[in-house]
Amino acid sequence: MSHNFCPSVSINTYSGLLTWPSVVEIEIGVRCNRRCVYCPNGTLGPPLFSDFMDLDLYRRIITQLSEIGFSGRLSFNFYNEPLLRQDLETLVAIARAGLPLARLVLYTNGDLLTDTRYSNLLEAGIDFFIVTRHGREPMKSRPHQLVQFPEDLDISGRGGTVASVPEPLRRACHAPSEMLIVTVNGDVVLCHEDARREVVLGNLGRSTIQEIWSSNGIERFRRHLTQGERQEAGQLCARCNHRAYPGPNMTI
Repeated sequence: MSHNFCPSVSINTYSGLLTWPSVVEIEIGVRCNRRCVYCPNGTLGPPLFSDFMDLDLYRRIITQLSEIGFSGRLSFNFYNEPLLRQDLETLVAIARAGLPLARLVLYTNGDLLTDTRYSNLLEAGIDFFIVTRHGREPMKSRPHQLVQFPEDLDISGRGGTVASVPEPLRRACHAPSEMLIVTVNGDVVLCHEDARREVVLGNLGRSTIQEIWSSNGIERFRRHLTQGERQEAGQLCARCNHRAYPGPNMTI
């Protein structure tokens, strides 16, 4: 069951001041051409949403990020393969024009990253490519590109979807204080571990980033998680075995 929170505005007590996200991930589509056993797309299959994010919604999100002066890392994925969008270069160019100070990073499995698309995406505004070769196939060496393999990853259980802990970790998590995760239909979920989209904090087609990011709903999670109180934060966090982000400013 999903939980939706009313975007009533509060001050972010995580720092005492309202601090904007340092990382934004936008799910521009839901599909992937692979079915890895450690990925929710391999376990659950893609969600029953439209395959691709509507372009008008995407432009609205970029405009809102521009209005808050976003200058962190922007990526184009949740559990999808971004290169399945044939108009990805257009989306990148829109982000580059609206967010000149942001760092645009493309996470991909590399199967569709031809020389032509690599060059076109660089020209459109991608700053860096992170390519994970899930089948351990070789990848052509290129500038502005990091190639990694499954053994290089700190693979988590994705909120209990792939694996979960026998009892809740007593470990701080700052991900909801620093990351804005937007799904294909504009929903903002708690973090990138919420593969089932259980905790929906608002929708950017109907609300603003300001309203959602400073809402009482998300602030409750931050209060518990920064104290390591995962069980108190809710079932999603109680099942989570992710150990990254134990302190602030560790998400880039």
